[in-house]
Formats: sequence, C-alpha cells, structure tokens
Amino acid sequence: MRGNLGTVEFEHGKHSFMIDNVLSAIGSADTDVPGGIYQWSINFGVSPEQADTHEAAMARMAKLFRDLRAKGWIRCIDVGDPRLTGKQAWDRLRVDSVYSLDPDYTPTIDEWKVAIRKMPHWVFYADGVYLDVSLTESNMGGFVGKTTYLLTMDIKNEYAFYGLGYFPGNADKIRNWKTLLPAELQKYHAKRLATEAELKAQGYTVDTAYQDPPIKALQGSSTNP
Repeated sequence: MRGNLGTVEFEHGKHSFMIDNVLSAIGSADTDVPGGIYQWSINFGVSPEQADTHEAAMARMAKLFRDLRAKGWIRCIDVGDPRLTGKQAWDRLRVDSVYSLDPDYTPTIDEWKVAIRKMPHWVFYADGVYLDVSLTESNMGGFVGKTTYLLTMDIKNEYAFYGLGYFPGNADKIRNWKTLLPAELQKYHAKRLATEAELKAQGYTVDTAYQDPPIKALQGSSTNP
C-alpha cells in the first residue's frame, strides 16, 4: 500500500508491470475453467488524488502507454475493426465509441476533452494476454480546476478474450471456443476488409502492416491470424 491506495504488480515475464493508485482489484475464476483466474479487473486513479487537470491527466496516460510499450505490449485492434492509426484512429470514435485507440497518438487538448466523454479505451496484447485500459471522467469530487479520472484495466487470458468475448452468454459455444473461433474470426475479418474498403474510398489510410495477435490456443491451425 502507498498511502490509502494500493499498488498492483502484474507478473508476465518480461511484460510485467506495476500500477499505482489502485482502488480495487478483482479476479474472475470458474471451477470448470482450468488455469485459475482468467481475468483481472483493476480500478485505479490517474493520480493519488484521483483528480487532475486535463493536460496533466493526458500526460500521465501517455506515460502509462509508453511504459507498457517499453515492456513489449503491442496495440491490439479487434479483428472486425479497420486498421487505423494516429488521428484517423482517434477520429473513429465519432462513429464507433468502442474502437480501440492508438496509444502512440498524442491528441490535442480539445480532442482529449471530446473523447473522454465517450469512455475511450486502448487495447494491448503480449504473449497470450490481453489488456484493455478504459478511462472515465466526472466532476463528482468537486475539485476546482481539476477533473476526477478513473481508469479500469481489464487483463484477460485467451479464454476470456476470445471464448467469453466472441460467444457471450452461450455456454455451449464458450466450452468449444477453440473449435468455433477460426470460423468466427473469418467472419469478422471479412467485415474489417469491407469497412476498410469504404474508408479508403473516403481518403483514410489503412495500416496494412498491422498483424492480428497470434493465438496460442490455435497454434498449428491454418486459420490462426
């Protein structure tokens, strides 16, 4: 503990990292799912006071992303979403509020103020683990000249990210997610290509160098991205 807040260290080999200003950390497990905890949800503040100016909060987020990138975490774009970068990825929020943003892009303060109303999020992956960082802001704390920021970091293994993520609420499909996932990914990939074709016609640049994460559970399958 540091002060009244906690510190969490997530151990993942060379990709390990620490989070300060932690308010809560909850793990999810199931007796029918091998491997123990398959998802962690960590709530933490942008600063020890959990409030800051927009400029300072944006700088802290940029540092968090730099630190994660330095640890080998790579941006993840959902297989059904277009592969956009920089400002074009940021602007995608206008039509898709759940689009994962580019952590390497530094927005203007005006862009930041607009985006934080939509609870923006950034997704990373590293060696079979997926990390989703989302941001919520409010003025509940009554801080003068500052805004209350709450961050949530969801850390998932492949079962949680793909099994629960692609087949929510369907117990049979979740049990057989490894078998069903390749065909499901192909459908979403087709959706991505169609969207990208439309965006190219509008002048967008598609990052064709981007590669989807290798799925360890499907290694050896020809449909593994």
